[in-house]
Amino acid sequence: MPPATSEPPPQLSLPAHFRRLFRSLAALNKTRYWLLTRAAWLILTFVVLFMVDGCLIGWSRAYEVMVGITSPAAVGAPFASWGVSVLGWLMIPAFVGGVVGYVVNSQIDARRTQTEDDVAEGLRRRARASRRHSGGGGQ
Repeated sequence: MPPATSEPPPQLSLPAHFRRLFRSLAALNKTRYWLLTRAAWLILTFVVLFMVDGCLIGWSRAYEVMVGITSPAAVGAPFASWGVSVLGWLMIPAFVGGVVGYVVNSQIDARRTQTEDDVAEGLRRRARASRRHSGGGGQ
């Protein structure tokens, strides 16, 4: 047994700390892992574009462009507003659909009682039984 010391363990370097943090993400469930690794880039892109557009044309006008109340061509800075408009109409519904899909899938997986092999074996038994009842070979 090693001797007991009162010294704390050495601190991790910054790269080692981030490496440990990144590797620990795999312990999360599918939804949280997806939100932190994949969706974070979508959210960051949207926030940056919305901030730029909000600073250029005003926050209420940027919101109106995002939800489709105002055309991006009808505002003072259409080059930034087109990005917010496209994100508002395409990426936001896709993001919400992706989150809902992951949540529903995880709930279905949590309630699944049979494995795929059990289901396949049950189907094979039913197929054999129906062949016997229909007179054999099925030809």
